Amino acid sequence: MVHALVKVKQVLEPGAPILVVHDTVDSPRITVQYLDQSRYAGLLKSDTSFENQRLADQAIDQLVQQGIFSVSNFRIFENDIRADSLADFTEWLADSWESAYLPPGTREKIAELVENWGSEAEIVLHMISRIVQLDPAG
Repeated sequence: MVHALVKVKQVLEPGAPILVVHDTVDSPRITVQYLDQSRYAGLLKSDTSFENQRLADQAIDQLVQQGIFSVSNFRIFENDIRADSLADFTEWLADSWESAYLPPGTREKIAELVENWGSEAEIVLHMISRIVQLDPAG
């Protein structure tokens, strides 16, 4: 990522910022919601994604320490992904996030909550993301 950001700087208009958006290294929480009720079901796990986020953070820090970029702004925000059923949720995971998986206890808790609340229940993946504005130095 360090190499890619340095290359991007070379093709930018002088002084043009780069916006980097990625998830934080925390495992996303999963809740099941029904009307005004929300119950915690567990965490989404990943074999590699969270390590990739750590590496992205390290790359940004390295470029700032080397004086290639400065951070002029950053925000942390929650990014919710919603599904109407466990089948839809697992299909989305398979299509969109191949290294992610539901631990057995989490899968069972989601299924139990959806069964108790019925078809109106909604599965919500709460992802914490950040956006960083990098300004080229010099």
